[in-house]
Formats: sequence, structure tokens, C-alpha cells
Amino acid sequence: MLDSGHKFRSIELESAAKVLACGTTVTGAKHYGCSDPSCTHTKVIALSCKSRLCNSCGQKATEQWMCVQKEILPDCSWRHLTFTMPSVLWEIFQLNRHLLGDLFRISSQILLQTAKKKKLIIGMFSALHTYGRQLNFNCHIHLSLAEFGLNQYGDLVPFTFPFKDLMSQWRYLVITLLRQQPLSQLILPETIVDELAWKKVLNDCYNQYWQVKIAKKTSHKSHTAKYLGSYLKKPPIAGSRLRHYVDENVHIDYLDHRSKTNKTMALSHEELILRVLTHVPEKHFKMLRYYGFMSNRLRGELLDIIYDKLDQKVGSVIRLTYAAMMKSFTNQEPYVCILCGSAMRFLGFERGASLSQIMFHLRKLAKLRPI
Repeated sequence: MLDSGHKFRSIELESAAKVLACGTTVTGAKHYGCSDPSCTHTKVIALSCKSRLCNSCGQKATEQWMCVQKEILPDCSWRHLTFTMPSVLWEIFQLNRHLLGDLFRISSQILLQTAKKKKLIIGMFSALHTYGRQLNFNCHIHLSLAEFGLNQYGDLVPFTFPFKDLMSQWRYLVITLLRQQPLSQLILPETIVDELAWKKVLNDCYNQYWQVKIAKKTSHKSHTAKYLGSYLKKPPIAGSRLRHYVDENVHIDYLDHRSKTNKTMALSHEELILRVLTHVPEKHFKMLRYYGFMSNRLRGELLDIIYDKLDQKVGSVIRLTYAAMMKSFTNQEPYVCILCGSAMRFLGFERGASLSQIMFHLRKLAKLRPI
């Protein structure tokens, strides 16, 4: 625990350790040598850490996810919805992370029940977003919904739903979820001192207007994949937003949604790190979930029918490799010798340290003081 009162979760420490070890042979490495016997050039490629906090690994995961979605998603118009809540509830969900999974269920339930009444099977996927532009904890759900549903006869029918009722249903279900939780099992902020104060918070929130944003339809699946993929797998803040490091303060750029202008905010290096670590999800928590004909249970059976109705041809999913991404971003072949132009051949694999070993050694290094 820090002097600021922040108590680290184990997943936060693990993610930070992985990022610090990424790009080094600590995580493991592959060794290559030039195939020309007269050339002595060798190359070491360190394995990636695959942490959600790592910019390079996040970029690779994003490109891979977008590549897969462009092949899987039905090529049609998609509607994007954003379910938000009052800011006073953000800290409640931050302190009680086991409730975050219910936000997926609640937001999807509203649309699935409407489709069930119409005897339609709809398709959608949703993502949990926990951070705002200033890296504060701001949990909300992004949901992408296909414009049609599949009826009992196997025909595609346009799916419409009452936009004006979304907010009231979303608000009711979230407040009901919180009211059903035993108070003894909830972690509440210090400002909520007793059950009476907790009920007042919920009543005040229920009387507020909850914004459910409904964006314009995207014309095809590529736009949909790009819409969510732009931040789904990446860390909360891009390196390009970090401007200056002066007097132990880090200056970051952010877009103010109210004024629609770019502003700069100064945070201490400790506060910046803590804000970033706050958005690391719990281990095995799924930040992206699929429903309807996009779910794993129905996808194999129904997607072929939908592809046929849309006259859509689906190719095999291309897995992005290290060589393909390096060539795409740097326009260079990573497995070609930079000295003689011959092909590089694999020499061997260097096994990396375990996660517990990485954390142990990094903690020792963190305790060192400059002489």
C-alpha cells in the first residue's frame, strides 16, 4: 500500500511487471543467424509480454482482433449505443468490481427481451470501457447491434427498438442491481456512512437523467471493427498524449467533452501510474462479450445462414504474425539479414523467467537507491 492509501491488487503488480520486462530477454527470446556461412550476423527477438498496459502488445492485439472481426462480422449496417451512468456510481463499481460483469448482462438484456417479443434472434457484442479522457474511473458499456434479426423462418428482418425507453430501462436495472446487494457485502466510499445515506444516493441517482448515446449507423463491418478496436485492446493512454515531464509532474493532453477543446493536465508520476493501473481488469474477466447469433453457442449454426442471405463470402481468418506486422509498420523484412540480404534461420529458443520470478527480481531492483 502507498502513502496515498492505494492498495495494489495482485493483477496490477503482475501487469506492471510484465510491461517492465517486455522487449527484454527476461520474457524469453528467439535467436536467429544468417543462413550465409560467410556472414556472422545474428539477431535476437524478445517475446512480447501480452499485458493490457503495454502499448506495443496492445497495438498487436488490436490489429489481430480487428482482422478477425472483419471476417466474422456480417457485412451490414451496425448501430452503436453507449450506456452511461451518474458519476457518483463510478466509485461504487470501482470498489466492487464483481458487479462490472452485470453491466454486460443488463445492457444486453434490454435489447434481447425486445427481440424475443418480436420472435427475432439479433446479433450484438459489447465492450466495457472503464476510463475517461483524464484517466479517471468512468465505467460505461459500448454496444454494437446488427440492423436486422433472424426470424423463425430464416429470413432477415429489420430490427427496431424504442430509443426513448432505453434510458429508463437501463437506469431501473442498474439501480435495482445495487439495491439487491446486501450492504454488508459492499465496499462503499467513506462519504456513505450508513444504510440511510446509501439509499439516498440510489434515490438521487434514480431521479437523474442517464444518458444513453445512440450513434449513427456504420455502413459496413470494417467501420464497426475500427470503432471498438481503436481502444478495446490498448492501454488507457497512448504514448502520444504524454507531453512533458517537469518537476516530477507528467503533462498529458486530453479532449474536454464539454468545451470540445484539447486541454493539458498535470499529474504527479505516482498519480499517473495509479490511474493507469486502476483500469487493469481482474484476471480472466472478459472485457468483450457476444450475444445472439454472435454468441459462441449460436454462431456456428446461424452465421452461415446470415452470410448466405447477405450473399457474403467469408474467407479464412488471417493470423497476423510478427513478420507481417513488422513489414506493415516499418516496410522491412525482419527475417532478412541487414548485412548481406540472405535469409535468417532459426537457431534456438531462450526460455524466459516465470511471472513470479519477474516480479521478485523487479521488486529487488525497485528497492535500489542511486549512489
